[in-house]
Amino acid sequence: MQTIALFDVATVAPAAVRTRKPLPLGELPASSVPAAYDREHLYSPKAVTAAVVDHRPGDRFAPLPKSPYAPKAWGTWWKTEASVPTPDFLGLETGDVITLSDGDTATVVSTCRFGAVVRYALPPCDWRDEAHAQMYVTARNQFGHWYR
Repeated sequence: MQTIALFDVATVAPAAVRTRKPLPLGELPASSVPAAYDREHLYSPKAVTAAVVDHRPGDRFAPLPKSPYAPKAWGTWWKTEASVPTPDFLGLETGDVITLSDGDTATVVSTCRFGAVVRYALPPCDWRDEAHAQMYVTARNQFGHWYR
């Protein structure tokens, strides 16, 4: 027996999810920014710190110079140095799903020399309309969780 449908709905295959094997803890990733591993935490050392810690140089960028204190100088530093887009940050690439330090999962939205911008879901709430929020992550702890 044939059934008659009101609408012909084409079946669409779900988008392919890119899965990458996470880097083992304690191993320095090949990255466009410098990478250091100290006291079981992975991070990108700044210029002052890189002079005194053992680190892997970045493929495209040197350690980030120290930020100035003056507001206008800081804004220029942020635009010309820190927020320069990169293909990855410490092995994180756009689209990667990571675990934050509080145990929530987040998706990498973009990467720059300073860190990676991630988007995570917010719990339902009556006093706000947003379902998601964004934050920077700049380091990974010994459990594989990312934080700022």
